[in-house]
Amino acid sequence: MRLKEYLREDFIVARLTARDVESVLKEVAAKAEEAGVGPADLVAEKLLEREHVHPTVIGAGLAIPHATVAGLDAPVIGVAFARDPVRFGPSDDEAVRVFFVLLSPPGYERQHVKLLARICRLARHEDFIRRLEEAPGEAGILEVIETIDAQHI
Repeated sequence: MRLKEYLREDFIVARLTARDVESVLKEVAAKAEEAGVGPADLVAEKLLEREHVHPTVIGAGLAIPHATVAGLDAPVIGVAFARDPVRFGPSDDEAVRVFFVLLSPPGYERQHVKLLARICRLARHEDFIRRLEEAPGEAGILEVIETIDAQHI
């Protein structure tokens, strides 16, 4: 399972303008709708529900907002970058700049968990976040992810 099978270049937000959790998720949801992934209001609702139950910040400047969204055909991954760090976790110390957004339809729970684990594995890779932040545009972001993903089993 490789992330490139689920990543969508049209579901990348190179520079979020949002500055708080709710605004980030709404901006990402708007991009999901623009890319034809799903309706913004439903995507935002499901991401916010998940975030309220258990924050998805994992540290090192990364969060993985994720949710099950009815009506999707298959899991999809988007990526977003904040211009300025966003306080995203339960602690004021949890500033996030990179967001991997995973949306899956009902019935894909096992695949959803495997994709979350894969993203976490890549996040532990030295220089991963820095290389993503320095990537030139959407195609460069995909290239960084694919290159590092290919190094992992």
